[in-house]
Amino acid sequence: MIDGGGSSPPGSAGLPPPARYFPVRPRPYRMEAGLAPFGRDFGNGARDRLFFQVDAELERYRRAKRRVGARRHRLLDAGRDRRDCHGAVLEWMRATLRREHPGLCAEAPPSYAALAGAVQEDFAVLRRHADGRSEAIAVFVSLPSGWRPEAIGGADFGGIHAPVPGFAEAAAAVDSMVTGMIERGPYVRFVWTVTADDHLDHHPEEGRRVEWRDARAGWLRVERQVTVPFSAVGASLFLVRTYVYPFASLADDERRVLATAIERMPTAIADYKRVSPEARRIVRRLLTPPCRA
Repeated sequence: MIDGGGSSPPGSAGLPPPARYFPVRPRPYRMEAGLAPFGRDFGNGARDRLFFQVDAELERYRRAKRRVGARRHRLLDAGRDRRDCHGAVLEWMRATLRREHPGLCAEAPPSYAALAGAVQEDFAVLRRHADGRSEAIAVFVSLPSGWRPEAIGGADFGGIHAPVPGFAEAAAAVDSMVTGMIERGPYVRFVWTVTADDHLDHHPEEGRRVEWRDARAGWLRVERQVTVPFSAVGASLFLVRTYVYPFASLADDERRVLATAIERMPTAIADYKRVSPEARRIVRRLLTPPCRA
């Protein structure tokens, strides 16, 4: 696999393989909230109850984040309200990491930047003002799926998702989602796409991406997105963990379901996911029996 994904990197001995998620359905793809209560078992047992998942690819993710560095990170910390939000979120992140993975590091990292470099998840913090406006006050995303995390610092929830076809188009829907993230939960949701490589960093300019016409294989790319509420300070933590699964690792029925979902994907969404020009090629690849050892 590309980018070192095919072997266990140094320091990963004894860690489990990545959790497995297959959120694809054989129906037209819709950009919707799709929230489930956090902790629901999706087939991974106790790992589905972890906010931070640590597995045999830990060092691969850390290397990819080090390659990016801090140039995509944004932190807004002027003002007491913002500092209160950051204090509550950081305290929760450190305590959760100590509880879930006490051996991951000698002590829980003291800052967002240190946390971002230690775990496999990316994350952002959303704050709601007293007048209902929202803003992204912390963005620590190194491994985006085709978007620019450095551009959303200070942006509101609706603005962040404006490029996504059909997602939160009405102001009332945006307000409802923000309220849910801050006052209820935690929740988990999944989004997926298909790619011609397993590079973790798919930034539009700086990332590494193979075009389908040059590909020798294909991958299902899944994001596990978790929202954690901090209602006392009017904030929400948004955790994003990316998984990449080679088509050859999917069961035959999963490949058929994925092929059907791509065939039925609405044009606007297929364009957004860069699937439209290559849909037939992708479907053929999925429906060609894989060579398994």
